[in-house]
Amino acid sequence: MPNPTKCESCQALMINGVLCHEHGCPDAWKDKLRECPWCGTDFRPEEREQRFCSPDCAQAYQGE
Repeated sequence: MPNPTKCESCQALMINGVLCHEHGCPDAWKDKLRECPWCGTDFRPEEREQRFCSPDCAQAYQGE
């Protein structure tokens, strides 16, 4: 996300230092931290369905 204080898809606001998207914003997922199921690292996804922090973790998780 290029600018954490602005959303291209809604009129997001900063409330107590937290970016709050409008209800139903299609890009709200970009601001949520996810935990990699392989290494446990918290990361911000670059794609909506991204589960792993890196391709290496995805391969290791899948046994490749």
